[in-house]
Amino acid sequence: MAEANKYFPHLFSPIKVGTKTIKNRIEAAPALFAFLHFIEGDAFHYVGPGPERAFRMLKAKAQGGAGSVVLGELSPNHTYDKRFPFEPDIDYTSRDDEIFEIMKKTAQMIKSYGALPLGELISTGEIKTNYGNGINPKGPSPKDLEDGVTHVEPFTKEEIQELIQDYITACKWFRDAGWEGVMVHCGHGWLPAQFLSPYYNKREDEYGGSFENRARFTTELLSGIRKAMGDDFLIEIRVSSDEHLAKGLTLEDAVAYCKLCEPYIDLIHVSCGHYLSSSRSWEFTTTYAPHGANIENAAIIKQNVSVPVVVIGGINSPEQAEEAIASGKVDMISMGRQFFSDPAFPNKAKEGRADEIRRCLRCGRCYPGPSGEHETEKWTIKFPPLDSCTINPDTVWPASHHKIMPELMPKPEASRKVLIIGGGCGGMQGAITAADRGHQVILCEKGEKLGGLINFTDHTDHKIDIRNFKDLLVREVNKRPVEVRLNCEVTPQMIKEIGPDAVIVAAGSDDLILPIEGIDKAMTAMEVYEQDFAGLGTSTIVLGGGLVGCEAACDYIDHGVKTTIVEMQECLMPEITGLYRTAVHDTLDKTGAKYEVNAKVVKVGKDFVVAEQNGQEITLKADTVVNAMGRRAHDVTELVEAVKKMDIPCWNIGDSVKARQIGDAVREAWTAAMEII
Repeated sequence: MAEANKYFPHLFSPIKVGTKTIKNRIEAAPALFAFLHFIEGDAFHYVGPGPERAFRMLKAKAQGGAGSVVLGELSPNHTYDKRFPFEPDIDYTSRDDEIFEIMKKTAQMIKSYGALPLGELISTGEIKTNYGNGINPKGPSPKDLEDGVTHVEPFTKEEIQELIQDYITACKWFRDAGWEGVMVHCGHGWLPAQFLSPYYNKREDEYGGSFENRARFTTELLSGIRKAMGDDFLIEIRVSSDEHLAKGLTLEDAVAYCKLCEPYIDLIHVSCGHYLSSSRSWEFTTTYAPHGANIENAAIIKQNVSVPVVVIGGINSPEQAEEAIASGKVDMISMGRQFFSDPAFPNKAKEGRADEIRRCLRCGRCYPGPSGEHETEKWTIKFPPLDSCTINPDTVWPASHHKIMPELMPKPEASRKVLIIGGGCGGMQGAITAADRGHQVILCEKGEKLGGLINFTDHTDHKIDIRNFKDLLVREVNKRPVEVRLNCEVTPQMIKEIGPDAVIVAAGSDDLILPIEGIDKAMTAMEVYEQDFAGLGTSTIVLGGGLVGCEAACDYIDHGVKTTIVEMQECLMPEITGLYRTAVHDTLDKTGAKYEVNAKVVKVGKDFVVAEQNGQEITLKADTVVNAMGRRAHDVTELVEAVKKMDIPCWNIGDSVKARQIGDAVREAWTAAMEII
């Protein structure tokens, strides 16, 4: 019998699921699409079956120590289940084409690391994307969708049986390619959930009406797969424990549903929410939702079934995962975005290196999701551009910034002396990467401690995950042979004295102070954090309704301060789209924030603001005024020019180029350090 792990004994104990044994209790959840694509501008482009970065992403999860790895989102029928035009039409009857060979290779790779490979099958039903192919979506019942063009056609009984056979054919394809089972997606508002929901299902035959009838599509589907595939093929279902929507399915529904499905399955994956309201329903949690959002609901489902239960939902720490399993609430933990931020999560936890895990911020940069519920037509992006992980610059996936795979980048020809100016997140990442490549690193920070701008997170629990990331970077710098100089403002003369072979400028940004009468009477957003919210009074006016101002307002309200936001444009956070924008906006609405949009500030006093709004002048009063109009790049022109005159290679990165987000600084710092050879 294997010796129990001394750090997280429950998390790293094996588990029997059906006829299979999974080496630990960690599942790498299905994330995005099995056959990936790249994005140019706002357009998706399919680049062929199983491109290299898709394989590499899955390899990172298996190599990182996951017990099972689930391949995301394959449609069993490409006529009316296809979600996007770039999705390939797979011939599930073929065993000699390129896609099948890639699937075999992928399964073999996952198994080579001791992980169990599973494939996810998803039927979209009436939520099928209308991309102009002339094929209407199919659902439980006929319906005209809100676009006024798309008509949902109801499944006939014959078509239901044909679709079940499509699932079985796809399962056999997976099995023949070496995959150990499938996850059937029955949650998030997809077709099985549509049949179950009385909101979607208005049928009057044996597939509608009573709860058992509405569950019949799923039970016949799972029964058919089990009968065709036998006991040695693992069947996992993914369910929403609660859709968190008006007229949506509830926990009571989920419990009854799982009990009906139990005879045919080996594992229940508990999520929540609905695709059409991803943020509000917690299909994807953000920093404004609790970690482990579904654990308590999963525990209730587990009390009512005998098969193992796995839970997903904002779990980014091995400590919480261990507690959930040790307490008997769940049997396994599933993580999606956490495997982007650190695919080595399992190995690091198992080896006692939990303090080295880059814990997911739930910021939505990797998957911003469908347009948020708050967006106006002017600002709506139908599907926001995807981007790389904020905190893991090595992540390779659909929209990754990598033009060359990291392992193919040239190795340094010699150990170089690298001077890094600025000890914020960009500077620290640059120091870590450069040191790991064997360079001699000097990191200079003009403040009294490392962390730069994101030291403000020490004062807000909304940003605890960013605080954890900042603290991780500090630890990682201190573990390496990096010479750290604090209270050190770099000058051209100092650079001459150091004589570096390369310089990375990561000097950050400053408060944006616009030429508005009386603006000096306002506190800045960073000053409020530095003073730990002292001096705000009982009410405040926040100038600027971008992300900086809105997130600050959430913090002020948490401290009991009545807050009004003033924004010049027609909506709050116009620069942010998708899940995160909705989460912040909903938080403001729920906590009673007030806001004035289309309002241009023309005068500021210590306790008042005058603005022009829709051609009229308005005056707002409060105890204090906070300038949160944003940031501007710290002017490093003189310093950069001096370095260039010394003929030293120089990289200017992050906010000292243009005030942006953490991910830009981390990625650019990593890239700069990788280019020093």
